[in-house]
Amino acid sequence: MSWIILNPPTIKAELQQPFAEQDFAYCQALSEALLKAPQSRDFPDLIALGFWLRQANLKPLLAPYQHSQHFIRQPLGLVFHSAPANVDSLFVYSGILSLLCGNKNVIRLSSRSGGSTAVLIEKIRALAELFPAQNARFQLVQCSYDSAELKALISTVNGRVLWGSDQAIQAQRQLTMPAHARELSFGHKFSLCLVGAEAVLATNHEQLQQLVQLFYRDQLTFAQQGCSSAKAVLWLGEAAQVQQAQQRFWPALTELIEHKQPLNSSEQYQALATAQQLIMSSEQQLMLTQQHSISRVAVNTLEPVFIDQHQGCGLFLELQLSDLTQLNPMLTQAHQTLTVWGVEPGLLKNWLTTAHTGIDRVMPVGQALSFSPDWDGVNLIEQFSRKVVSTF
Repeated sequence: MSWIILNPPTIKAELQQPFAEQDFAYCQALSEALLKAPQSRDFPDLIALGFWLRQANLKPLLAPYQHSQHFIRQPLGLVFHSAPANVDSLFVYSGILSLLCGNKNVIRLSSRSGGSTAVLIEKIRALAELFPAQNARFQLVQCSYDSAELKALISTVNGRVLWGSDQAIQAQRQLTMPAHARELSFGHKFSLCLVGAEAVLATNHEQLQQLVQLFYRDQLTFAQQGCSSAKAVLWLGEAAQVQQAQQRFWPALTELIEHKQPLNSSEQYQALATAQQLIMSSEQQLMLTQQHSISRVAVNTLEPVFIDQHQGCGLFLELQLSDLTQLNPMLTQAHQTLTVWGVEPGLLKNWLTTAHTGIDRVMPVGQALSFSPDWDGVNLIEQFSRKVVSTF
């Protein structure tokens, strides 16, 4: 694939002071364009992105980084972002935070990106004339990994952000960047959802419906492909409690799924094929349960092989825990987000102090896909900027 610039600049890109008003205005304009677009109704990720881009959200989010008596914040420079193919709109979040830090950005989009990416490109191109400086600092390109233009670009960057599979990240690391440049990599992750069985049993019909809707938002907005979407459900409680809670929860969820139909036949087949593969490769005696388009596999422990082989698409591993510390030896660096519902906060905080490996984010169920400057244990604002320390 040749080097294709999707939103060609009309002026030269120049670094900007972080958190410039015109950059916030650009975000607001993109937000309004997305929220008003009829096409966005078909893409929940674009609606979520549109709300995130509002100045009313971004300014309070970034306010803690804007003033200090001890240093002056400056842009990092030229930042390259390699976007993942599985979550179409993810490139905007890191790209926009870098833009707001005053940087020049080049974002490589996958040729396999889906429909919401096309809508995003259209709206970004439409803003180029009104915001030429921001457009020049937010360049979208498509190219192959061995493109001569990409190699030349990487040799001059001040930072790069690599999203994708572990294999894709390792391949892109073959391109040499300057010694001073910073690298952030966000590889393959495996997220979890912790649910209190006793709390599920105590819900009325309305509360249960709210829970399954929040769970649906986290897991099935991207057919379970997002790195923060849970692939395993951890049930906290005694075995009998858990069984009763499952008998309430899963039928309510599958009823919602039947109405929304988020998974196509190919994805459902993928989930079943993956479940069978896990059963064959595991040393445990695993049990598969299918309810319409959802596949569930009961496990006694989380094995490393699950992280490598799980393909999402409506497949959930289920693990019963009577004590949260049982999870500790199962956690690895690949575990990212833990969404939680129905677990007492004090119990959760006490346990987290003992879990030294894995888990970078703990969020309420329904907020797994929300994006903040802290991602995978890394603060993006600090990484996308420099601190000029002054003792005067």
